[in-house]
Amino acid sequence: MPIHPPKHISSIEGLGLNTTKTMRRMDDSVSIGTEIWNDMEEPWREGETIIALPGYIWTTKWEVGKPYVITKFQDASAKLIAVYCDIARPVEAIKNGFTFTDLYLDVWYIPGYEPRVLDEDELQAALNARFITLEEATEARGVARSLIVRIKSDPNFLKF
Repeated sequence: MPIHPPKHISSIEGLGLNTTKTMRRMDDSVSIGTEIWNDMEEPWREGETIIALPGYIWTTKWEVGKPYVITKFQDASAKLIAVYCDIARPVEAIKNGFTFTDLYLDVWYIPGYEPRVLDEDELQAALNARFITLEEATEARGVARSLIVRIKSDPNFLKF
């Protein structure tokens, strides 16, 4: 599997897709970004789960200093479909937004199922290619484990 250097992702661009974007600032260190999907040729899927169709809502919590960014996927009636947690170097504030550097590992959660870690193979390939350090890989794995515990034990963790 070819591996790429860590991606830098910004709240300003969002994912750069066909969505209507808004950002609600909660305080100096937290903002909630919302992307509502416009027309698209086909559904976007994560595995078997459809996470984007016209009218679907992606809500992302950007929090300075956190080693993750959480995105909730909701259908057009705002029913929660799934949650995706990007494990990252700590989120930073930039002019008019936030940024983070993705560390490959992710946590995927569908309500009613156990949360699980995704992309361990990408994390290992990035470590082997020296795009990240052993310390970063170890920290990413620990963050993923702690997110799973929070998702399972704290009903308010995903409320934003």
